[in-house]
Amino acid sequence: MKQKVKIAIIDTGIDKNHEYFKYNVFDGIGLESKRDYIFVSDKYEDDNGHGTSCVSIIKKEFEEVEFFVVKALDKLGRANIQILEESLRYLLEIDVKIINLSLSVMESKIAEDLYDICEKLKNQGKIIICSVANGFEFSYPANFDNVIGVKGFILEGEDAIWYNKKYDIQCIIDNNSYLTCDLDNKYSLFGQCNSMAAARLTGKIAKIVYKNPKFELDDLEEVLEVNALRNEWADKDMESSKRYPIFKNEKSVINENILKGVIEIIRDRFKIDESNNEWYECSLFNNNIGLNGDNCFEIIMKLEEKFDIKFDYMNISRYDFISIYTLAELVEKNIEKGKH
Repeated sequence: MKQKVKIAIIDTGIDKNHEYFKYNVFDGIGLESKRDYIFVSDKYEDDNGHGTSCVSIIKKEFEEVEFFVVKALDKLGRANIQILEESLRYLLEIDVKIINLSLSVMESKIAEDLYDICEKLKNQGKIIICSVANGFEFSYPANFDNVIGVKGFILEGEDAIWYNKKYDIQCIIDNNSYLTCDLDNKYSLFGQCNSMAAARLTGKIAKIVYKNPKFELDDLEEVLEVNALRNEWADKDMESSKRYPIFKNEKSVINENILKGVIEIIRDRFKIDESNNEWYECSLFNNNIGLNGDNCFEIIMKLEEKFDIKFDYMNISRYDFISIYTLAELVEKNIEKGKH
């Protein structure tokens, strides 16, 4: 029996009791900065939700994984360069193959020691995957040549990956939002951010490493380049490749009773006046309606109760919430699947 791929995740911690991955965590630590000292403890419970979401994305991509959790970010998602360095330094002594992190610094001068630690980890055969800071073209350690830097974008397909090992940020991966694990055994719609992209790539890399446990960074990059949809691109290519959701308002092809039930749930939850039917043709994320990443799961639970069905939460995307018609189609597909 093959061993699971061991992954360290440096983030806000993890909800250890979440049903989705409570058997995939083998250990962890918490780091905290007080009065210029770094304190290490065995407390790594998530009080933010970001780390929990990232772990669930990794596991969705590949299930044969187990996590060493490093809680380096506080409940507001903040840390400093000292905590980042100490987190990575600690992992020099931990048996993991992959390191996932969403932390970054912007100044190259203060990142010199950070580079040296990443180089030591690379020389141990460990693969570091890091998201670039949201809204920026570079950040550290994502830009280091001993780290795989990742950026997310809506590309031409759900499984699209662009990769060039010579680029500062080597990878762009599709990051359409899906429901991910949240605190207290709940789920929420994770925003389209680079952290999500890094988590997706981490899961895909874990699958490669599972089949090739002796792979190091150079071996892995060869495989990623060969399997990538593109190896060269510019910013204009990203815009031209972007796909857009289909609103789907063909009432004739949707079961009338299902559509009616969906409308009742949305109207009741967001207190939409009975005389107002204009919203039928609007995106549910319209500010006048009020759907957002935090209350999507509430709608899903109401749909489950009304139609006596059970969804696969992690496979529900933002595109399923675009309109009452896409939601009705999601319900209809689930009902049909239950018949087989």
